[in-house]
Amino acid sequence: MLTIHAAHPAACSVWKSGTAAPSGTPVWLDLLDPDAAERAEAERVLGAKLPQRDQISAIELSSRLHADNEILRLNIPAFVRAESGKGAMTPLGFVLTPKLLVSIRYAESLAFAHTSKLATAADAPNGSVETFIALIEAIVNIAADRMEETSGELSKLSRAVFSDERGQRGLLRGALFKVGAMQRQIVQLRAAMLGVSRVIAYLCETAPTWIDKKHLQRLKTMQTDIASLNEFDQQLSDRLQFLLDAVLGFINNNQNDIMKVLTIVSVVTIGPMTFAGIWGMNFKSIAEYDWPHGYAMALTVMAISVIVPLAIFKWKKWF
Repeated sequence: MLTIHAAHPAACSVWKSGTAAPSGTPVWLDLLDPDAAERAEAERVLGAKLPQRDQISAIELSSRLHADNEILRLNIPAFVRAESGKGAMTPLGFVLTPKLLVSIRYAESLAFAHTSKLATAADAPNGSVETFIALIEAIVNIAADRMEETSGELSKLSRAVFSDERGQRGLLRGALFKVGAMQRQIVQLRAAMLGVSRVIAYLCETAPTWIDKKHLQRLKTMQTDIASLNEFDQQLSDRLQFLLDAVLGFINNNQNDIMKVLTIVSVVTIGPMTFAGIWGMNFKSIAEYDWPHGYAMALTVMAISVIVPLAIFKWKKWF
């Protein structure tokens, strides 16, 4: 899908193959999993070639960030779905010129949806550079929101794990899956923010003359915000690791409790099983066969052989 955002007048329209380009001066071309016709139309408006998906996914720094005359090619190999923490991560590419911004993505994104609405508002960003910075700001803000949500979920799960409520044992298995999902989301957020921070650092260090100081200052502010998010991300990772260790420790304790019960049961039943084995032998020389109260005596002895070990365990506080 190719969405064309125009500046004068501010408008947003979806281009379809075989139709003419919408009126107005295009400022932002947003390509979402584009086909050949949509890529060709975007290249016609841009006047240059667009990178392919494998080029955007390349992890070499030289392939991620490249300047060619007045065309900046900025690629983030792993992004987009990191905002939600669901599904596989996909690459994100930007082609930025003084007059036009082209974004190439392969999945839905809340940051792009927010910036798209902002581009058609009364206070829409003025120009391609300002649109690009507004988009990066939206990406950083949504990543911060996701980290705050993860922190809240982590606190809630931690309270549940460390509670003494009945049914806590059944919670532990589900807690492992939740911890794994949170860790996956944090890893995705970290990878996405790493790509964004490298793009911002590149622009701050080698900014072309058509990116003014006001825009560079906003980029540096976002660089500081990302550094703060990295610290918060590290705290979340530490808390998750602690919670994971606690959950595994509780599971081990529960298994030890089960083994303790089984051990006590096996020890307690040794006495009555021994007496039952002796008196169950079929020999004529067993005197207890002729006792008038032999059966009651045998049951009493077996009961005592159970009670005595239990009393010893209770006295030793082994329960």
